[in-house]
Amino acid sequence: MMAERARRLRRRLRGAVTERWPAKITALVLAVLLWLVVTLQAPTEGWVDVRVDVTPDSGVALADPVPKVRALIAGRGRDLIELAGTHPVLRAEAADNGGGVAVLVFAASDVELPAGLDARVRELRPRVVRLHLKPAP
Repeated sequence: MMAERARRLRRRLRGAVTERWPAKITALVLAVLLWLVVTLQAPTEGWVDVRVDVTPDSGVALADPVPKVRALIAGRGRDLIELAGTHPVLRAEAADNGGGVAVLVFAASDVELPAGLDARVRELRPRVVRLHLKPAP
């Protein structure tokens, strides 16, 4: 009696896994697509690289490359994916404060996001950058 019940249970479990493959694959694909659509619409935040355009004063040039700046951006998932391809821009002017050093202080409002994005910048890292300047050739 127990052996017969165990055989029936194994047969039902095997059938649950191996029968009606097309319906199971269709359900799995639809579930993944639904998850993807919801994820892309849901509000989220993430760190994105920012392109920094520094314009030095006349008579000086940048001695070192500009350090990498990242922004914490809040918005929809699809907006963050779009920002990965088109980086936000941060424009600044480097004035010599004496000693061949320019100190740039960035604010979240200084970041230019591409038009049409429903996102906002919450934080920048680093917020202060020191640049070494040299006389222009």
